[in-house]
Amino acid sequence: MILSCIPYATLFALPFTSLSASQSTVAATVLIVTGESLFAIGGLIAGKSLLDSFRRKLIPSRFRRKKQPYDSEE
Repeated sequence: MILSCIPYATLFALPFTSLSASQSTVAATVLIVTGESLFAIGGLIAGKSLLDSFRRKLIPSRFRRKKQPYDSEE
Protein backbone atom coordinates (compact mmCIF):
# COMPACT_ATOMS: atom_id res chain seq x y z
CA MET A 1 0.00 0.00 0.00
CA ILE A 2 2.89 2.33 0.70
CA LEU A 3 4.32 1.64 -2.75
CA SER A 4 1.14 3.07 -4.28
CA CYS A 5 2.30 6.54 -3.16
CA ILE A 6 5.29 6.48 -5.53
CA PRO A 7 3.31 6.83 -8.79
CA TYR A 8 1.27 9.65 -7.29
CA ALA A 9 4.41 11.46 -6.15
CA THR A 10 5.83 11.06 -9.65
CA LEU A 11 2.83 12.96 -11.03
CA PHE A 12 4.26 16.15 -9.52
CA ALA A 13 7.41 15.75 -11.62
CA LEU A 14 5.57 15.51 -14.95
CA PRO A 15 5.36 19.27 -15.61
CA PHE A 16 9.13 19.51 -15.32
CA THR A 17 9.87 16.88 -17.97
CA SER A 18 10.34 17.51 -21.67
CA LEU A 19 7.27 15.46 -22.64
CA SER A 20 4.66 16.86 -24.99
CA ALA A 21 1.13 17.48 -23.76
CA SER A 22 -0.21 14.24 -25.19
CA GLN A 23 2.70 12.25 -23.77
CA SER A 24 2.19 13.86 -20.37
CA THR A 25 -1.48 12.93 -20.48
CA VAL A 26 -0.69 9.31 -21.24
CA ALA A 27 2.00 9.23 -18.55
CA ALA A 28 -0.36 10.72 -15.96
CA THR A 29 -3.04 8.16 -16.82
CA VAL A 30 -0.57 5.29 -16.56
CA LEU A 31 0.73 6.57 -13.22
CA ILE A 32 -2.77 6.92 -11.76
CA VAL A 33 -3.82 3.45 -12.91
CA THR A 34 -0.57 2.01 -11.56
CA GLY A 35 -1.06 3.71 -8.20
CA GLU A 36 -4.62 2.44 -7.87
CA SER A 37 -3.57 -1.06 -8.89
CA LEU A 38 -0.74 -1.13 -6.35
CA PHE A 39 -3.13 0.03 -3.65
CA ALA A 40 -5.64 -2.71 -4.54
CA ILE A 41 -2.93 -5.38 -4.58
CA GLY A 42 -1.66 -4.12 -1.24
CA GLY A 43 -5.18 -4.33 0.12
CA LEU A 44 -5.47 -7.93 -1.01
CA ILE A 45 -2.17 -8.80 0.62
CA ALA A 46 -2.95 -6.90 3.84
CA GLY A 47 -6.31 -8.55 4.24
CA LYS A 48 -9.89 -7.55 4.76
CA SER A 49 -9.54 -6.64 8.44
CA LEU A 50 -6.93 -3.97 7.75
CA LEU A 51 -8.97 -2.50 4.92
CA ASP A 52 -12.10 -2.41 7.07
CA SER A 53 -10.29 -0.56 9.85
CA PHE A 54 -8.79 1.80 7.25
CA ARG A 55 -12.26 2.56 5.84
CA ARG A 56 -13.71 3.12 9.32
CA LYS A 57 -11.04 5.70 10.07
CA LEU A 58 -11.72 7.57 6.82
CA ILE A 59 -15.44 8.14 7.31
CA PRO A 60 -15.86 11.87 6.58
CA SER A 61 -18.54 12.35 9.23
CA ARG A 62 -15.99 11.53 11.91
CA PHE A 63 -13.83 14.47 10.88
CA ARG A 64 -16.51 16.94 11.88
CA ARG A 65 -16.53 18.08 15.46
CA LYS A 66 -19.47 17.21 17.59
CA LYS A 67 -21.40 20.21 18.81
CA GLN A 68 -21.15 20.85 22.50
CA PRO A 69 -24.47 21.43 24.25
CA TYR A 70 -24.78 24.93 25.62
CA ASP A 71 -25.74 25.34 29.24
CA SER A 72 -28.73 27.61 29.54
CA GLU A 73 -28.92 29.90 32.52
CA GLU A 74 -32.51 29.68 33.64
